[in-house]
Amino acid sequence: MKKNEKLFLYGQCTEHFDMGELTESGHAVKHGIVNMPGEEQQGNLKVLCRDYLEPLRLHLGEAVRVNSAYRCPELNALVGGSRGSWHLHGAAADIHCATIGRAINVLHFFRKHFAEQGVSYDECYAKIGQNAWYVHVAFNPAGRQHNRMRDNLREIRALWRMDNERI
Repeated sequence: MKKNEKLFLYGQCTEHFDMGELTESGHAVKHGIVNMPGEEQQGNLKVLCRDYLEPLRLHLGEAVRVNSAYRCPELNALVGGSRGSWHLHGAAADIHCATIGRAINVLHFFRKHFAEQGVSYDECYAKIGQNAWYVHVAFNPAGRQHNRMRDNLREIRALWRMDNERI
């Protein structure tokens, strides 16, 4: 693969999500990194879509933008991901939320979805990025889930207020 050539994986994971959007990365393209998941990671991405992303999409009734799902080790290091990141396994997604209200809505959905549907997860929390908020959701493909819902909305609101005071 040549530098700056995009890699597209074809194939639907669910009705509204495909492999390409879960592996595509502007950082990877810019730095000539091939972000290609193996069979095990592709299987995890399908579970991620089936159990977490597709139910969210159906609840919201509109598109869900995944900022980051699978990351190969080189890409993960480039973006500052942890060495134990579930993104390396295709078992995590960072969901783009244009507003704090959207992030709160997504967190509330996951809290209810996990409780009512009995869906296990390893971690779920909101975080702030450049000009946007993200909700991170991940599962442990080996099966042992910690079910850590980090209710950090106060922290997110405080960061949002600080950002708006600087404007």
